[in-house]
Amino acid sequence: MDRTETGVVGNWLAQARGRAQARPTAGAATAAAAATALALCCVAGTARAAPSGAPWPEKPVRLVVGQEIGSALDNAVRVIAPALGEALGQPVLLDNRPGAGGMVAMQVTLAAAPDGYTLVNAGSPQMIAPLLFRKLSYDFFRDFIPIARLSVTQNVLVVPSAVPAADVRGLVEWLRSKPGQYNMASAGIGSASHLAGMLFNTMTGSDALHVPYKGGSAAINALLSNDAQYMITPLAAALGQVRGGKLRALAVAGEGRAPQLPEVPTLHEAGVKGYRGSGWNGLFAPRGTPATVVARAAAASAAVLSRPQMQERMLAAGVEAGTLVGPDFTRFMREEAVRFANAAKAAGLRAE
Repeated sequence: MDRTETGVVGNWLAQARGRAQARPTAGAATAAAAATALALCCVAGTARAAPSGAPWPEKPVRLVVGQEIGSALDNAVRVIAPALGEALGQPVLLDNRPGAGGMVAMQVTLAAAPDGYTLVNAGSPQMIAPLLFRKLSYDFFRDFIPIARLSVTQNVLVVPSAVPAADVRGLVEWLRSKPGQYNMASAGIGSASHLAGMLFNTMTGSDALHVPYKGGSAAINALLSNDAQYMITPLAAALGQVRGGKLRALAVAGEGRAPQLPEVPTLHEAGVKGYRGSGWNGLFAPRGTPATVVARAAAASAAVLSRPQMQERMLAAGVEAGTLVGPDFTRFMREEAVRFANAAKAAGLRAE
């Protein structure tokens, strides 16, 4: 596919850059910068001042999660949520709303009152949605306020134990020996695992049949039954199977090696030069949420994630603490929009 930045991908890049630049402080800052964040959020127009004499939170906070229970994202959030609730003084209750690559969760959150009592955990999939659908019921950059990036998820290239490939080079040679005869699993069309796998195929000249499953758990099961022969998936989703010897980790997709699997090389080290494909998730509020709420939620998130014990628990769950707030988080999101747009172009995806 030959598409320039004047097409769908180009429009998304321009919109992402422009919106992020137009409201660089829509997210909150740390506790030390809460007052500054409040002023800037009000100027940006995405947040409003909280009613005087109304401390937040006075009741449990609902956190909407866009993936099924037991997924990599859900596991990571369940590690963080109890501690976040303790820091805020009220429970943080998870509300799993899987479907449509996280879009259902975004719609549910946007329909709620912007009072700080409904937040959403979102991340990489929302960088993909505008690349697949011309008409969305929301605009991620316009309709949601970034509070804090919570975690970074290493993706890992895994194969079933039945696949005769001990490393990335061996897998590529095996795939090339029978073009189009083997299956690459993903969590669904347009999912992060789909884009990551297609980018791998493009960069290595591999030819395999893409088989989209209904979620990451189903895709992992397909690998275990050898119905699919490889996949690039969040490490959290595959770590137990890798440690149990049922799946073989050939490489991780981040810029550095995963602390949980230090012996496994990066794809770049394994010969796929320049490959980078980590996932992430963060905390967001619907547009109009009081700036004081955003600032407190950001400060509480940063405090929780700074605890060594929490960082260890997150590593055990397969993710790494990845705190970013305020302008740094917004800048990161803008860079991610560009990265995913380039990956979508390599995968030949078209918005419909």
